[in-house]
Amino acid sequence: WYQRRVRVMRGAGCTVNDIWDIDIDKRVARTRGRPLASGALSKPQAVNWLLIQLACSSLILFSLNKTTIVLGLASLGLVAVYPRMKLLTDYPQAVLGLTFNFGALMGYTAYTGSLLSLTPLALYSAGICWTMVYDTVYAHQDKADDRIVGVRSTALRFGDQTKPILSKFIAGFGWALFLAGLAAGMGPTYFVTSFLSSCMLLRGLSLVDLNRPHSCWEFFIMNKNIGLLVRLGAIVGNFL
Repeated sequence: WYQRRVRVMRGAGCTVNDIWDIDIDKRVARTRGRPLASGALSKPQAVNWLLIQLACSSLILFSLNKTTIVLGLASLGLVAVYPRMKLLTDYPQAVLGLTFNFGALMGYTAYTGSLLSLTPLALYSAGICWTMVYDTVYAHQDKADDRIVGVRSTALRFGDQTKPILSKFIAGFGWALFLAGLAAGMGPTYFVTSFLSSCMLLRGLSLVDLNRPHSCWEFFIMNKNIGLLVRLGAIVGNFL
């Protein structure tokens, strides 16, 4: 039930992002074909769809405990401001990390009613580090157009130092997963899969060509396997 709410809210976040970015998307080669930028969908239609998504999400949110409701309402602020961060800071990927991984906190409180544990905070930190990695590489796809239209990103900020810097975030991702597992009393399987996920990220980062958009896209898509591996470890690690 809670997972449905996460999916709906992530969809709402994407809708907000496309509404805010409609003028930018029209000027970037990769995003010109998006429904709003291409004119296939009007802005009023997108707003109506956003309202439906928020309504569905609210129905689920208000069926949860008070702590989770407060966190859910707080997350709306991050969802709303993230799209503007691309014009205000060189680190919009960090804001995306704070926004996109809020579910780590809410998922924990939905089951326990409290945040008084290292586990959700460590998971949240791991998610932020992970987002910094995959979304920085993702942003390298558009860096030529972004320089022209004025969009800011960690891809432009890190430049030639992207791989060394992201390697440190991968290390943070691995350590945060390790701490979360220790705090939660997970079994060996969890730690093995967490280590493997970090190794996969490092391997992918070493192979990606940041000057080839298709290579960046392949790295980005590869991250779904990272997520599946971490999830498998979290499930099986409860028993083995």
